[in-house]
Order: sequence, then C-alpha cells, then structure tokens
Amino acid sequence: MSREIRYSAQSKIVFRTCDSLPEVARITGEFLSRGAVALSGGTTYAALFPHWASSGVDCTRSRFFPVDERRVPFDSPESNWGAAWRGFLKPVGKLDDKEHFARSGAHYEEMLRREFPAFPPVFDIVFLGTGSDGHTASLFPGTPEVDDMESVVVETRSPVPPVERISLGMRVLVAARELVIVVWGESKRNVVKAVVEGDTRLPVVKVLTLRRESLVVVDNNLV
Repeated sequence: MSREIRYSAQSKIVFRTCDSLPEVARITGEFLSRGAVALSGGTTYAALFPHWASSGVDCTRSRFFPVDERRVPFDSPESNWGAAWRGFLKPVGKLDDKEHFARSGAHYEEMLRREFPAFPPVFDIVFLGTGSDGHTASLFPGTPEVDDMESVVVETRSPVPPVERISLGMRVLVAARELVIVVWGESKRNVVKAVVEGDTRLPVVKVLTLRRESLVVVDNNLV
C-alpha cells in the first residue's frame, strides 16, 4: 500500500507499507546507485544489508558513508559501520568505503570536507531508521542537537549504551536530495502513529516536516 501524507503545502511524505525486509530491499535498492549515500545503523539496517547485498544492485559509482556511529572500535559488534561493512559493503565490493569509519565528530567532519568538493555536504540519498523513542540517526528526543540547524556533524549521548555517539547533523539530513526512512518492528508502532500525526516532538518526525518530500517505508504489521 502506498499513500501520500502532507504536513503542509511544502512538505509531504510518501508512506509505503511492506510485508517483509526482502520487499523493502527491492523497493529501496535503486537508491543505492545514486552517488553519495549515507547509511543508518541499528538492528533494522543490520537485517536489511544482506538483502541489499544479494539484490544485484550496481553500486560501482556510489560512495557510502555512515549516518551515525557509536564511539566503539570498528571491530566491535556495536559498530554501525562494522555492521555495514560485514553485511553490505564488503559483499558488494565497496572495499575502499571501509575507511569512512567515523572515529570522532571532528574526524568525521574532516573526512567529509575531503570527500565533498562543496561543503556542507549534500548527500544524494540518506537512509534513516528510528528507535522506539522516535530518535533518528543519533539525534535523541529533548536534546539540543535536534534543534541545531548549523552543525554538519554532532557528538551526542544516547540514553542507552553505547552512550557516546557521532551523527550527521539535522541540517545535513534535511538537505539530502532524497531521504528514505525504514520503520520496522513491533516496538515502533507508536512511531508510525507519530509520523502520521506529524508529532514533531520526535526527531524522526521533525526531519520529515522540514523536508519537501521523503519516503517512509513501514512494516505492514504496524498499520
């Protein structure tokens, strides 16, 4: 099922439901070949990566970067970029993108300055997820980083371990040419309701309301 939700005359989302992660991979895989791609972390994307990897999408001309990272070593099972490497980047042959691991906020911003001729960077596509609390990237409800529309990269603190995080800032998420948010799993039911109602107290909804258009892909069991 697909429908359009308008927050205002200038802001809308295409709201699409799916029955399985392989189906999500099929309808989102085309975005992976569009240039500069930012990949979210978390359990949803860790499960989605292998489906993308086996889809046969041509990523030859794409460059991949993290949306956010935990302050842990790359080899840690908690590392978002480590999960992206094992589940997707290595299987599709994007070996050089392993070096885009973010060690700190300053390190990540310096990397982006090297990689993007124009700064601040504009990603061709950003993939986001959300937690049951409505956070997205590593931007958490009620924190000042959610209202920071100037920073390219922010360092944040999560209410659950690993506490120290690195994240693309709100301005970068809003400026992306295209944005896809995948909402998956029973614990996200309240988030789907907030998206439909436009409840901007949740960071994931605030991103959507500040953009002209976005795609939200939702577990069919949540609607």
